[in-house]
Amino acid sequence: MQGQPIPFIELKETQTKEGLETTFEIHPQAIKMLQQIADRKVAVLTIAGPQRTGKSFLANRVLKRQKGFAVGPTTMPCTKGIWLWSQPIPLNENTSILLMDTEGLNSVQRDLGVDTKIFSISLLLSSMFVFNQLGHIDEQSIENLSLVIKLSENISVGSEDKSLSQFFPTFLWVLRDFSLDLKGRTPSEYLEFALQDQSNPGLDGERKNVIRRKIREYFKFRDCLCMVRPIQDERRLARIEEEDWNALRPEFISAVQDFERRVFKNIPPKQINGTTLTAEMFLKLSIEYVDAINSGGIPQILTSLDRVIQQEARNLLEELKSLYARRYQESLSKMKSPFEDEELIQLNKQIQTEIFSRLDQKSKEIIDNSKINNMKKELYEMMSQDLQTRLEINKEQSTTLANQILQKFFNTYQVPVLDNVDSIKTSLLVEQFQVYSRFFKYYMENVKGQSKYKHFSEKVPSFLFSYFEKLILNVQKVYIEENNQTKKYLVQAREGEERLRKTIGSQESLLYEIQKERDQLRYEIENQTRETSKQEKIKTLELEACQAKVIQLTQELQNKKEKNQKLKQDVQNEKEQLQRVRNELNGKRVECQQLLKRMGDDYQSFREPGEDISNDLVLQYKDMKQQAHQMNEFFKRRAMDHSQQSIFLQEISKLQQDKFNEIIKLREDYKQKKFKIKEELEQEKKQLKNNLEHFIKQNEELKAKNMTYYEKYELAQKNQQHFKQIQSENQRLSQRLEEKSENLEMHIQVIENFTKDIEKLTGIREDLEQKLAFMNSEKSQLISFKESFPYILKEALKWVLKQNSKIKHAMKSVGEEEQKVIRDCFHEVGINV
Repeated sequence: MQGQPIPFIELKETQTKEGLETTFEIHPQAIKMLQQIADRKVAVLTIAGPQRTGKSFLANRVLKRQKGFAVGPTTMPCTKGIWLWSQPIPLNENTSILLMDTEGLNSVQRDLGVDTKIFSISLLLSSMFVFNQLGHIDEQSIENLSLVIKLSENISVGSEDKSLSQFFPTFLWVLRDFSLDLKGRTPSEYLEFALQDQSNPGLDGERKNVIRRKIREYFKFRDCLCMVRPIQDERRLARIEEEDWNALRPEFISAVQDFERRVFKNIPPKQINGTTLTAEMFLKLSIEYVDAINSGGIPQILTSLDRVIQQEARNLLEELKSLYARRYQESLSKMKSPFEDEELIQLNKQIQTEIFSRLDQKSKEIIDNSKINNMKKELYEMMSQDLQTRLEINKEQSTTLANQILQKFFNTYQVPVLDNVDSIKTSLLVEQFQVYSRFFKYYMENVKGQSKYKHFSEKVPSFLFSYFEKLILNVQKVYIEENNQTKKYLVQAREGEERLRKTIGSQESLLYEIQKERDQLRYEIENQTRETSKQEKIKTLELEACQAKVIQLTQELQNKKEKNQKLKQDVQNEKEQLQRVRNELNGKRVECQQLLKRMGDDYQSFREPGEDISNDLVLQYKDMKQQAHQMNEFFKRRAMDHSQQSIFLQEISKLQQDKFNEIIKLREDYKQKKFKIKEELEQEKKQLKNNLEHFIKQNEELKAKNMTYYEKYELAQKNQQHFKQIQSENQRLSQRLEEKSENLEMHIQVIENFTKDIEKLTGIREDLEQKLAFMNSEKSQLISFKESFPYILKEALKWVLKQNSKIKHAMKSVGEEEQKVIRDCFHEVGINV
């Protein structure tokens, strides 16, 4: 089980002038833990005994664990004051075990008074008290329980007819490391034998006998359990919590399991004087005991219990009142106010049943019946008073809401505005009745309480009579006005029809003249348009001819330019070729001159003086001379070609000059012709512009005339259309007049029906007024009867009791509760049975 030991009652030591003073204090951790299980019943298991005897080991075994409460090998006690385990151990569905461990008794660190107080508190708070010791029961064991002698000095019952034993827990004496032979006796028999008075005890033995008698007196339910040593090794025994459970002696394990079974089977819920304590009551009782000890007094069991019970009753009463208010608020939040009185009464009964059931459930085994009845009476008075207050508030809310709804209905349910007969529908009355039905349904659904009928009967009938009376008067007024207006419209329509016939005749003659004038103008416009088109065509043809002639001259000029460009190119080519020939001739001339010179030099060098020239040389010379002659001939021809070329160039130049002169002449002619054509075009353009302006002016005049004629024509068309509309309106008015005549008869019939309905409603109203007067008289009679009824019933019951004794005998056959109810009924009317 998860958890840890927490301090429950701590010891606080302070140094005073008188010496060391010890006070007790409830630890906050323990308070918080107990408040978490405040409503659960508690069974308190306390383990006590001399220090270092293994009390904490038994506590750990109850928790099904090896470690928990501190267990150690030193001589210092591990548990200071009183400790609790932080997690309650579930015993059953509504009870938990509180495991309590105490500081070792007869501790060397405490005086006897502190041990006695710890021992007293442990006994008062426990359901089962386990006293743990080592060895068998001997005189020292009896001495260890010597504190029981002082219990009567440290605890007060608070009642003379009660003894301490009635408030002490079950006592279980656990003997650890037990090795005696019981010789066939059970541990319980051994305990009883050890608690018998010893004969010839002596002075100290008499004291021990007193202790034995006190143990027998205080612990009526006692038992003993013997456990062998868990292991033989002393060194391992000091650290038993670290040993494996299965490594311990089987006899010891069996005895520990027997201890666990006895605890969980025999431990009872903590009770004091028949009252079972819850965790919250256990905490408050602990605080009472601690406060009593700290103040220098002693705990008084019944007095402390009474204070705890009274506080618990006050807390429970406040809790139930808070629950009542919370349940009421939760229930009303799901409903829409105001409410029906019966709903509030029924809700009060349901919550009252729940509150009383909760009171019976939580006060069971805690509070006696007389206090429960007083609490029920107080709760009943509180709930009855609250119900009356809520009924009054609900009545006020219902009255306010009824007035608001009625006022809203009166403001919205107004007589409809009837402008004309068309606004009067045949279903007018049905619609008004449907509106009234919806209002009545809404009123009955939203207004609650008994006063809603009163408010309705006081205000609605008179309003409805007034409403329908105004509605019928409005309908009659509308029909009369509509009839007079229709007659007036008919006379005006006939007069308008006559005026319209005359207007249409004059408009038709005017329209004929306009159409005739329009045809004439249209003919003139068409002739002018044809003449203008003919002149435009002539001008266009002349302009096209001029443009064609200009294009032709432009083309001839372009051809001349191309031809001239070609001649220029040919001349340039000839010049380049001539230059190349000249360059070649000059080169050849230079070569010939050099050759002749070299020949002369060669001739002079090769010929020795007086030597004849050989034939070969002569031949060579001739050949060279012939070649030179040929070259001269060639140069002459080239020179002659050059002269011819010059002549050709001159001819070309002359031809170019002629062409240039011709081009200039053509340009001059072109410019003169172009200027002449341009002047002619300007004149024609001016003439055409003048003609166009004249034509536009004539056209604008014709348009203005045409627009005037068109407007007159449209006016005539509108008049004709208006005449047709007037005719159709006249026919519609005639039909409407016939319909109105028929509707007038029908509405007269409706008005007669309205009159009959009003007469019926008047009769119903008178009937309702008579019934209301009758109900008022009945109400006054009921009130007088209600006032005189208790007296009549009282006298009748007295007479019955005197005349018939069977009632008295019959009451003897019923139970006490039924007799009480019957007596209360008689008592309410002043008769004591």
